[in-house]
Amino acid sequence: MIIDIHSHAYSADYLAMLPEASRVDCRGIGFLPFSHEEYLGHLDAYGIDIGVLSNPAGGIEVGFDRGRALALAMVSNDAYSDYCHRDPSRLKWLARIPLVHPDDALSELSRCSEELGAHGVMLPTNIGGEKSLDDPEYRPFWAEVARRDLPVLLHPVNAPCHSRWQKYSLLQKINWPADSTLALSRLVLSGIFDRHPGLKLIGAHLGGMLLMYLDRLNWQEGNPECSGTPEDHFRKLYFDCAGPVRAAAIRFVCDTVGTDHVLFGGDYPHGREGRYDQFYPMTFQAIEELELSREEKEKIFSGNALRTFRLQ
Repeated sequence: MIIDIHSHAYSADYLAMLPEASRVDCRGIGFLPFSHEEYLGHLDAYGIDIGVLSNPAGGIEVGFDRGRALALAMVSNDAYSDYCHRDPSRLKWLARIPLVHPDDALSELSRCSEELGAHGVMLPTNIGGEKSLDDPEYRPFWAEVARRDLPVLLHPVNAPCHSRWQKYSLLQKINWPADSTLALSRLVLSGIFDRHPGLKLIGAHLGGMLLMYLDRLNWQEGNPECSGTPEDHFRKLYFDCAGPVRAAAIRFVCDTVGTDHVLFGGDYPHGREGRYDQFYPMTFQAIEELELSREEKEKIFSGNALRTFRLQ
């Protein structure tokens, strides 16, 4: 069995509320409305049994318009619920929670979990380019996520940066993984696992550069708020291997946190030069090259997702 936990979908109603989405994106083709049939065709073509849909858009909170953010999130979540009800054996989804106002975050989390049947949560790595996920105002939200035992996938989005990042598309290529590294580091060092030891927190795209710098993150400078050694807490994180990644990078993550904490992801519909399915063969090839047992690869392909998202 293969479960892709990292697939994105944007409904026609959602895109109609975002005229800017029709402009060129990082693939060079703009965002297109999700096609249920086309997506299932891609899953079938690559032998993927279950796809987990999510909306990583960081623009939902940009401008901190409370009404707009909630409306965008609700339209997106309603669409996911509809898609998955059409084919519940093949499709699952993550709720996109708006984080402009704490009350809206809690109410939408409750609606998606209790009424719509979400299987987890998707959050951007920063809030509107101005706030961080570890800010105190979000502590009630994290407490509720932990209480509901919902896994949270953190996806990189644009962060304010110097114009030097813009050349060669380095904002997307390097600043995104850097923002993942920052967001995950702040959450861990703020003591989130002390407050919620059972929290399932997943870093997209192998978590950026995070695991490369565990020795530096162990330094006591800055007065980390987590108990004990920071590295012990960083090892509680989960990581998806959505492309483009190489076998050596996946191997490093497996060696550092164990294969129990690595999940398969394809990053549909993103790919280079507008190719919707380019990252699937790249990631499959990378995993094939790993010197892992069949049992360990099965954990990455499906076992860890079945356990983490409680799909069994």
